[in-house]
Amino acid sequence: MLRVFHAAAVSFALLACFSAPAATLQQLSVDQMTQAATAIVRARVTGATASFTGSTIYTHYQLQVTESWKGFTPVEVAIPGGVAKGFRQSFPGMPELTPGSEYLMFLWTSKSTGITHLLGLSQGLFNLSQQSDGSTLATRPLIGEMILDASGKKVIDHAVQMNLSTLRAQVGGGLQKAAVQ
Repeated sequence: MLRVFHAAAVSFALLACFSAPAATLQQLSVDQMTQAATAIVRARVTGATASFTGSTIYTHYQLQVTESWKGFTPVEVAIPGGVAKGFRQSFPGMPELTPGSEYLMFLWTSKSTGITHLLGLSQGLFNLSQQSDGSTLATRPLIGEMILDASGKKVIDHAVQMNLSTLRAQVGGGLQKAAVQ
């Protein structure tokens, strides 16, 4: 059932991005992203290249994974949009990653294409920054796109900010729930 929900949610989100001037996202909790992700990693972006896959340009961000919290260890994540062969494409709801920056990423890999994507578009990406006390802060800014709850009702997005250790505990709790089910 979760796989069907996950596939439908991801398909809906991608379809909305490719066919409308604005994206509409289904709100996903950390627990939902934890259960649906095929991989959760802490990684630094080491570079980026863009290329066509069919008629869509994807920017492929190369990753140096420093921690794997779930699943496989990807070498890259692909995000729709970018510049390739003199053409530019952009899609609402798609973040741009910065080479040299560190992130926590909730990822899923398409079985049909083998491409690894962010789960829930911008929802599955947390910026990581070192604090003066030595802790690491995980932040997700406001998304700026329409977000709906599971019943289809519009909800207000809130930026997320927490210590990485707190996020790690939430992900660990979500993994334990998935193992019990």
